[in-house]
Amino acid sequence: MSVPTTVSAVRTAAPPGPDGAAGPAPRTGAAAASGRSEASGPALARHIVVIGGGIAGLAAAHRLTGAGLRVTLLESTGRVGGKLRSGEIAGTPVDLGAEALRVPRPEAVDLARAVGLGDRLRVPAATDAALWTRGALRPIPSCRGRDVLGRARTADTYEVSLRAAVPQLFEAARQDGALLTGVRAVRRRTAEQQRRVAEERQAAERRRIAEERRIAEQRRLADRPGTAGQPGLSGRGRSGPLIPRPRSGFTRPGTGADAVCAGPESAGGFPGGTRSAHTIPDLSRGGPDYLGLDGGAGTLAGAVADAVRAAGGEILRNTPALALTRGPYGWEVRTAARSLLCDGLVLATPAWTAATLLAAEAPLAAAELSEVAYASMALVTMAFRRSHLEGLTAFDGRCGFLVPPGDGHTIKASTFLTRKWDWLSERAKDLFLLRTSIGRYGQEEVLYLDDADLVSAALRDLGEATGLTARPVATDVTRWIGGLPHYAVGHPARVTRVRNGLSALPGLRLCGAAYDGVGVADCVASGQRAADEIIAAEAA
Repeated sequence: MSVPTTVSAVRTAAPPGPDGAAGPAPRTGAAAASGRSEASGPALARHIVVIGGGIAGLAAAHRLTGAGLRVTLLESTGRVGGKLRSGEIAGTPVDLGAEALRVPRPEAVDLARAVGLGDRLRVPAATDAALWTRGALRPIPSCRGRDVLGRARTADTYEVSLRAAVPQLFEAARQDGALLTGVRAVRRRTAEQQRRVAEERQAAERRRIAEERRIAEQRRLADRPGTAGQPGLSGRGRSGPLIPRPRSGFTRPGTGADAVCAGPESAGGFPGGTRSAHTIPDLSRGGPDYLGLDGGAGTLAGAVADAVRAAGGEILRNTPALALTRGPYGWEVRTAARSLLCDGLVLATPAWTAATLLAAEAPLAAAELSEVAYASMALVTMAFRRSHLEGLTAFDGRCGFLVPPGDGHTIKASTFLTRKWDWLSERAKDLFLLRTSIGRYGQEEVLYLDDADLVSAALRDLGEATGLTARPVATDVTRWIGGLPHYAVGHPARVTRVRNGLSALPGLRLCGAAYDGVGVADCVASGQRAADEIIAAEAA
């Protein structure tokens, strides 16, 4: 790009005009002609602005600072993390947003390790779930070797998940040949994406094995007489999960219906030793498809933000971007208090925000982005006395249950947090924590009930499903209005059109849940991909 390395990265805005909006600070003389700061000084590093402080934006900022670029991240709210959100109920830390990191797509787990959270990764204590349908909690049926929660399936992943998620699409496809053609095309693209993910996972596995061997060699040297004072080995404790080991109850994927994690009551320990309560599984030998973090997955956002700051990045909260302008020397980002000049931009915002910001510079792409629909939901988190659940077998050995649409219930899922995560069970020994999810796409009117009514609705459904009659000792209602993008038929083609339309604007990349997947790992991968493309463009 053509921005001089001495361009001022931050400019104080002029006094607000009649409409209250801050104007850009004027430049005069040689500075205006050249784009250089009037103040002399050493050349500045290339400056990238990341708009949006969710996990996608944080992942992008982390990657960019790691490449030596100067980064300013703008977050419109008072906290970073997006749908990763830590909270507390009855004095116990708990996730009020996403609470698990998918393993088959390793970017989120790798990021957690990169920012120092590797020793806090935790396997789920229970992964079995039920389906609440026809008046009872029923085992989730296996679909070609893997159930709908994503455990040990061997073939045609996309077909099964699509049938489970949107069966009406297939019904329409049987009536519409063109739609059926589209579905088949999506299948082909998804198969190619799965192939690439598998290759990336294999590469990550090779790196992990190499790291295991390195650590094992360090341990071997530490055990030799006379090595206690060697640099890097002295004082290093022998406890802690330095080398991942398989947890009891896991088998290699594809070996049968029992390829799930046994609950804490049935775990029999490691072969030849005592079972550790907190051990990262050896995923090459089978294991869960997701991991959690001791203290909650929401802590990942704070750790990444700290790493960005430690690398020299700046994070500005309560600072929404108001407008973008592409100029001869790069981009100008307007905020309420000042304008920032930068060489590159990463938009890690919801699609509607990106559409607003791009309306002037890329109206066709903005129009496409404005069509991306979003679903809203609420999480009702509750704490009960464990003694009040005695005798209720519905909670035994399960991490929760799903509720299919059309059954007339308010909740769409419930997660038994205390059963699912050992670290929660240990921190609140006399409490049982669970949460329910409410709100489906196109049926969000229930979310306008007040908190007490949402709690009552959740308790009513829980009582019918599990027999629970106790009242919670604490509750929390977290609303995610416009929380998740809803991918309509043709979404991949829309994303392609948007990206193609933005290709004429150098130094601009999009990332986040609106494009290539809504999971935490998908968002991390999206942010890292955007950063890598910016880095490659800056190096060219």
